[in-house]
Amino acid sequence: MASSTLIFSLIALILIITTIPHSMSSPVQGFAARLIHRDSPESPLYNPAATRAHLAQSARRRTTARQNYFNRLMSSGNKWGSSLISATLGQGHGDFIMQYKIGTPRVDTFGIFDTGSSLIWMQCEPCQKCYMQTIPIYDPAKSESYQKVKCGSVECSTTAYTSCTEDGECKYRIGYQDGSLTEGDIATETLMLEDDGLSGNVNLSNMVIGCGHYNLDTVEDYSPGVVGLSREPSSLVGQIGFRHVSYCIPSEDKGNRSSVKIGLPAVITEENTQTPMLSGKGGLYYLSLEDISVGGARLNIPRSVFDMTPEGDGGVIMDSGTSFTLIAPEGFGAVKQAVLDALSEFKPVEDSDKLYPFCYDDGRFKLETTPGIVFHFTRLDFPLAAGNTWIRNSQGHFCLAIRESVGNFNIFGLYQHRNANVGFDFNNNIVSLKYTDCQ
Repeated sequence: MASSTLIFSLIALILIITTIPHSMSSPVQGFAARLIHRDSPESPLYNPAATRAHLAQSARRRTTARQNYFNRLMSSGNKWGSSLISATLGQGHGDFIMQYKIGTPRVDTFGIFDTGSSLIWMQCEPCQKCYMQTIPIYDPAKSESYQKVKCGSVECSTTAYTSCTEDGECKYRIGYQDGSLTEGDIATETLMLEDDGLSGNVNLSNMVIGCGHYNLDTVEDYSPGVVGLSREPSSLVGQIGFRHVSYCIPSEDKGNRSSVKIGLPAVITEENTQTPMLSGKGGLYYLSLEDISVGGARLNIPRSVFDMTPEGDGGVIMDSGTSFTLIAPEGFGAVKQAVLDALSEFKPVEDSDKLYPFCYDDGRFKLETTPGIVFHFTRLDFPLAAGNTWIRNSQGHFCLAIRESVGNFNIFGLYQHRNANVGFDFNNNIVSLKYTDCQ
C-alpha cells in the first residue's frame, strides 16, 4: 500500500450516545468515530489490484483537483456559495469515509468526510446522470422519512449552493470548471450512525441533505457522496450544533486506525498547544501562520504570503481533504531552497510519480539527518516530524511531502500533522495541535 495515501481512511463509528434530537435543536453530548484507511480491505473503496504506482496516480489526480478547487475559491471577486465556484466532486476532497444508514426503512451508504464541504449529499435515483459507485444508488421514493424542502424555509435559506424553482422547491447545484458537478433536491431525511458493537446507534432525524440526480465525477472517487464538516449551518456539525471537534491521524507505522471526536468527547489540548482559529470563506478552518523555520533558522517569509487579504482571499487553511501542505509560491520557494541548501551533499532527482517537488535516491539519505521544519503559528511553534516531512514515492525514493500552491493561498495538509491531536473549539475560536498516540 502506497504511503502517499495512508492518511486516507474509512470511518467506522464508535458512538457515545444512543439518540440525537432534531438536527436543528440544541447541542448534545456527541460521538467518537474510528478511522480506517480507505485502501484497507475493510473499505468499500478498496481495490485489491491497485499497485503503488496506481495509488500514486490517484493521489495526484485528487491533489490537483483539490488545488484547483481552492484556487478557484480564492480568486478575486468570487463569492462563496456560487454554484460555479465550489465543487465537492471536482475539488478532489479527502478520502476519509463515513459509513451510515439513511431513510425509513434504512439502507447502507457512506460518504467522504470533508471539513472543506458544507453539505451532506449523495447520488439519488432517479438518475438523470450518475457516475459509477460501489454500492446501489439511494432511492428516496422508497423512504417514508424523505421530504423535499420548500423555498422560504430555514433549511433552504441556511444551506449553501441553493436556488428556487417556480413551483417553490429548493434545489442545489455544486459545479466546477473541470466539469465535475452535483445537482438535485434539498431535502430532509433520517440518518443513523451505526452501532459498532461497543455502544448504541445514533439517530439523526430531519437532517438536511442534498439528493443529487445529475452528477459528474472527473476525479473518479466512486463514493456515493460527501459528509460535509465545515463551520457552515448546513454541515453535519452546523446542523447538530456541536461546538468541539477533534481528530488524530496516525502514521502508517502506528496502524490504520484512529479517531474523530465530535461534541463532548472532542479533545482540546492545553493552552500552550493552541493557536487562534480565524474567520474566513465558506466556514473553512483558517489558521494564523507567522513564519517557517528550516534547520533552526527563520526564513522571514513576508506575512503577506500567509495573511488573508481584506477581501478574504489567501490565508492558511487546515483541511482534512488536502493530503499535503501547500505553500504559496513565494513562501514555498524559500522553504524549497532552504531544504536543498541544507541537503547540498545529496543530488535531488525528479519524482517519478510527478506528485512531489523533488526526491533523493541516495542510499546515504537518512530521515534523522534532515533539517527540521517548524511552522510558527500565532502563540504556537509546531515542529514537523521528519516522518511527516518526507515520504517514499512508488520507486522508494524519499520525497519532500510539501508542495507549491497553484495560487496565493496555503493549506496545512493532513500528512504534516500525523500523530497529532487536532482540536477545534468553536466557542473560543481556537485550534489545538499536540503530538500524541492516535490509537
